[in-house]
Amino acid sequence: MNAQRKFTLACFTVVILVTACLLTVLCGAGGLTWWATTRPTSTPDPETTARHLRVFTELWEIVRDDYLYPDHNGADWDAIGQEYRARVQAGLADEEFWLAMDKMLVELGDDHSVFLSPADVADEEQARAGEMEYVGIGVYAVGLPEKGYSVVLLALPNSPAARAGILPHDHILAIDGLPACCDEFGYDYLDRLLGPKGSQVELRVQTPGQSPRAVTATRALIREPLPVEARRLEGNIGYILIPTLWDETVVGRVREGLETLSAEGELAGLVLDMRINGGGSDTVLEGLLAFFADGKLGRYIGSWGEEPLRVEGIDVEGSQQTPLVILVGSETASFAEIFSGVLAEAGRARIVGRTTPGNVEITYSYDFEDGSRAWIAQESFLPPSGADWEETGIVPDVEIPLDWDEFTVENDPQLEAALDLLRP
Repeated sequence: MNAQRKFTLACFTVVILVTACLLTVLCGAGGLTWWATTRPTSTPDPETTARHLRVFTELWEIVRDDYLYPDHNGADWDAIGQEYRARVQAGLADEEFWLAMDKMLVELGDDHSVFLSPADVADEEQARAGEMEYVGIGVYAVGLPEKGYSVVLLALPNSPAARAGILPHDHILAIDGLPACCDEFGYDYLDRLLGPKGSQVELRVQTPGQSPRAVTATRALIREPLPVEARRLEGNIGYILIPTLWDETVVGRVREGLETLSAEGELAGLVLDMRINGGGSDTVLEGLLAFFADGKLGRYIGSWGEEPLRVEGIDVEGSQQTPLVILVGSETASFAEIFSGVLAEAGRARIVGRTTPGNVEITYSYDFEDGSRAWIAQESFLPPSGADWEETGIVPDVEIPLDWDEFTVENDPQLEAALDLLRP
């Protein structure tokens, strides 16, 4: 077992990456009654159980010794350990064991600590490298259990979804006649969008303010990362959509976007859209911050002490001076919240949109002998002001309390408010 990188990626957002076959197990998908309804599919041999016990023991001790909250976020970690040890000792198949370990971490209730199977680790590494590959229709979507449908965050350019006319903000009401959202535990059914290459999927879709419509899409092999969209708007104002801080190629693609926008003339202002960004890695965070700020921007704090968040500024076609507005919303989480908040505190940006969830714990990864991986919350973030963003979220300068499913690309009140702040 070895400790690795620092990440913060909100659990509720990771679930939505079903179109990349990525990682519904992260949040313990399968429901809270798993132990009552699932039994081993085979009798594991003693060697398998011994391996499971070694991984379990390492994981439990990591949380005991290094977890962010000394009181384990109110969980009785000793009792939880006894309960899950007994279940592991009783014998589990590999898949059941990996799910059990994720369930154990879910009991901490921090929305960040998760456990991944070896297959999930492989998918995670692909996503980090910007090399996602899957068969589907190319949408990035999330279930909204309180509303009974899923919403499209974006459709990949030239994907089956885009060719079928599916747009960001569209509601997915049904997939092949079955609900797109959600079971009794709040988990979506977006995995129904996946299937064999060349097969068709029938969707019932609704654009906000319009009537539902039927859409047919043909599944295809998708081999592209989430897009970084850069475009020039009226008044020489630039716009860049940054959908994730997980993908290590994002920094380079944002830089290319800045260069492309500036090639047409000096920018009067820049809108950075973080509304569907659920976080990612500290290396991507710091790489992006360096385009817009310089110096010490806050502190990471853990049981071991503290470490500054410090960047060395890089000016890309005037990016260090260009006036900024950052769009945030209910899907903006983790390092995306830190990105937005520190630029606001540094006086580099104003914030428009909806108050963010407040989910800024930082996790470290631990790899185990069976190829599995755990991400454990071990740090918090403290901005220069001392604000507790885990408690408050990032509060916009201009609050427009709309969610992504409540407006369209053509009618975006939050973007319009951002443009108003940047216009002369």
